[in-house]
Amino acid sequence: METQDYKCEVLIIGAGAAGLSAAVYCGRANRNAIVLEGKEPSSLTKSQEVQNWLGEIDTTGLGLLKKFKKHAESYESVTIMDGDVIALMLGMGVNMISTRTANITADVVVIATGTGQRKEVIKGENDLLGYGVSYSALYDGSSYKDKIVYLYGRDEEVMEDALVLNQMGCIVRVISDVGIDELPETVNKVKDGGIEVIEKMKVIEVVPDSEGMIQKIICKPTESESEENEKIKEFELSCLFILSHISSNSIFKKAGVELDDMRNIKVDDEQKTNINGVYAAGDCTGGLFQVVFAAAEGARAGINACKYLRHQQKE
Repeated sequence: METQDYKCEVLIIGAGAAGLSAAVYCGRANRNAIVLEGKEPSSLTKSQEVQNWLGEIDTTGLGLLKKFKKHAESYESVTIMDGDVIALMLGMGVNMISTRTANITADVVVIATGTGQRKEVIKGENDLLGYGVSYSALYDGSSYKDKIVYLYGRDEEVMEDALVLNQMGCIVRVISDVGIDELPETVNKVKDGGIEVIEKMKVIEVVPDSEGMIQKIICKPTESESEENEKIKEFELSCLFILSHISSNSIFKKAGVELDDMRNIKVDDEQKTNINGVYAAGDCTGGLFQVVFAAAEGARAGINACKYLRHQQKE
């Protein structure tokens, strides 16, 4: 899969109320901004009724979100792209962010990912991110030539990455929580390539060795007739590529963004994080989890991101 290179002044990660509000303010300032819209839908889409948005007596969350997106897209300098962040370097002068299909450099970053996957989906996942747990086979796969790696997920990306890792010389195995017949047809190509596919198994824990690197995964069947048949299985490996989800704030913590005890991104009253030129807004920072607050924080982040750019350009 080929990746394309992009450059922008402001990269906004997240296309919910906070992210799109930041985009509007960047658009008004004629700043070149890219908004990344990930797989995880905004929590606003889950609101069947919204009755506290000023000027809208009764609307739906999805209806409101569509208006936000249309407003942001009305500015020529704002581009909305699909993609989840899988790797990033922040605070190095120019910020570098990667998705599966794009490498983006940005002068300023606004994180507005919402609540996302706030809790650990797999026990130990957050602690081992970068130490044998990865969200990107394309970027990290070459480090595991001749080593056993597992891919965990159920969509087309899993099958594509399994074939890529196999070409890289990794010893590849696919593990999925659904049956073979529920996986994409590409699974047949994967199996024909000699790649083992373990079906109907859920990864529940990643276990480190004495040096803090991943040693094994613990799995259990997703279907069983009784608890007696629910046998726990363990598999030793060098890397687990998780393609079923991305633990949103953990990947930012790995890049140096400070989190609080509740795993919210810490910000000051200007929405600044601890990294110069990196802001955060909305539910990812905690708070009251109300659309009006997310939009307000996004506006503040967008305004201050533009102010940061002006100061940088004067120097």
